[in-house]
Amino acid sequence: MGSSSSVPQMAAHNCVEAHALTTPVFTRLKNKRVVLASGSPRRVELLSSVGLRPEVVPSQFQEDLPKSEFIGEGVHEYPVQTASHKALEVYERLVKESPENPPDLVIAADTIIVYGEEILEKPADKVDNLRMLADMSGHSCTAMTGVAIVHPILHSPGFKVRTLVERTRLQFADIHPTLLEAYVESGEGIDRAGGFAIQGRGSLLVKGVEGDYNNVVGFPVFSFFAMLHELIENEELDLEGTG
Repeated sequence: MGSSSSVPQMAAHNCVEAHALTTPVFTRLKNKRVVLASGSPRRVELLSSVGLRPEVVPSQFQEDLPKSEFIGEGVHEYPVQTASHKALEVYERLVKESPENPPDLVIAADTIIVYGEEILEKPADKVDNLRMLADMSGHSCTAMTGVAIVHPILHSPGFKVRTLVERTRLQFADIHPTLLEAYVESGEGIDRAGGFAIQGRGSLLVKGVEGDYNNVVGFPVFSFFAMLHELIENEELDLEGTG
């Protein structure tokens, strides 16, 4: 990996932007190959806002884990397991494609809305979107994002998966039918977990947020960087290639 041909590759993967804070996390990430296993522009924007712009390689994992296996207190494992599968799929694919330039860190996330006992992901169509929002009108729900990172280690199996889950409680307004129908017709919520985008016109539906707002948008920036800081401080995450 010390050949001259690897230099432009490393430069292309420098994910730390000029406005990033000078902290141990960003210092260690500089000139590392950091990959986001998601095509979500919202996650790219959230990470970039604090100075991290990873290479984007969307996962090919089907995200088809059976929801019936994740109920009650175990519901948080659904986005965690999905994120883990997404991160591993991308990590293993990139190692096979480019063994001379493997990723130093792969990040994946999965956001769901939990209402009662039901896991809500993206609505199937506008009818499903209307049902979701009508059900939640006047009630509260929980946004959960599972985050997984995969990084190489020297011993078997050659990589380590670490995860976290962040929860944010949302209180929906008593949504007037006219507003509800107009929002669904706009199509904004069709590719969003729970059928709404809180950072857009969906803010007209939600009257209270308890917890991390960014988590509802799609990525818990604070918790993610807190995890990285702790792992680096405790020498559990090696970004120097020595352990």
